[in-house]
Amino acid sequence: MKRILLPPLWGAAATAALLVGGTAVPAHAYEITVTTPLVSGAKVTAVIAYWLRDGGRSLAGATPASAPAGIDATRVTAGDTAPGGVRGVVPASAGVKRATGPSRNVNLPRTTGKVFFVGSDGRPHWCAGTSVQSDHRNLVATAGHCVYATRPAAEATAESTATPYRYWIFIPGFAGGGTPWGVYAGDRAFAHSDFTRYGDLDRDYAFVSVHAGVLPKRVTLRDAAQYAAFSAGPKYRTASGYTGVRLLPAGRLGDKVGGQGLAYNLPVDRPLAIFGYPMRTAEGPASGRTRLTRAYGRPFLAQDLSRRANELVAVRSAFTAASGSPWLAAYRGVRGLGYLNGLTIGLSGPATGLSPYFDGELFQVYNAARRAG
Repeated sequence: MKRILLPPLWGAAATAALLVGGTAVPAHAYEITVTTPLVSGAKVTAVIAYWLRDGGRSLAGATPASAPAGIDATRVTAGDTAPGGVRGVVPASAGVKRATGPSRNVNLPRTTGKVFFVGSDGRPHWCAGTSVQSDHRNLVATAGHCVYATRPAAEATAESTATPYRYWIFIPGFAGGGTPWGVYAGDRAFAHSDFTRYGDLDRDYAFVSVHAGVLPKRVTLRDAAQYAAFSAGPKYRTASGYTGVRLLPAGRLGDKVGGQGLAYNLPVDRPLAIFGYPMRTAEGPASGRTRLTRAYGRPFLAQDLSRRANELVAVRSAFTAASGSPWLAAYRGVRGLGYLNGLTIGLSGPATGLSPYFDGELFQVYNAARRAG
């Protein structure tokens, strides 16, 4: 569905106007939300142990997930039109108070981190993800292809459904192997049925509710007897001895790092802050030690009709962001919060990132996820 853009508004006044307008659920005539179990409560410890064992070798060896290939999106120039409906926002929420003192994360959101999973090839991979506001403070937004392994378009049918990846976790603030705010195993994934059935790029997004987190604390075990008796978490042998990893409770994700707001059906012509982990650096492919990076860009509507993708948003960025990287409107660095209004799903050319347009159908999927326990 297309609509004529309203006069472009943004900033504090426009944000307040949107907030006053409320966030009514858009009407729909068919079920579009797919809910998929990821990790049961009984398996959380085993899943986290997979990633932390052997000194976090699986985390260090994970490679960026492959984005959809061959996208050739072009700017939409036929008038000021955009998909959408009634505009709305969900306010952001803060987590625990930021600690005072020097920090490498000044004016960067604590909500953004990496999601890790084992792909269809049996190997560990990662994407970016971000904590978003929800009723139970437990929700992560990322690209749909960072949660599901979709079938080729030629094999997709109305009866087919994508397979979720295994061992799915989220680590906010991840850099160089660190887990400053804890590790959170995925509980349930919420996605659009057009993506899980057909791999529709216009619906390449997912919201994942996560279990309560754990804070890993490595301890040195004196000898083989202490190693054998350790049962508080994963353990492994090193060249110099034995190590155990205690899994201390971290609580709910949103209580720890906060949650970004969400905005939908907005005009597509105002700058957004893009946060993510670069796929490449000046020295070559990005390593696991690459830190969160920020850029700003002015988005524009784009489409690739050969892929039946006609509701995309594109932005030219100073760095190549990984899949799942959040695009935030009205971002306030002092709070580290804004409104999620896009997320990277792939590239068109070397420096143009793509996102689905955040419309009423996306809000419906998000609304189901944010209300779930």
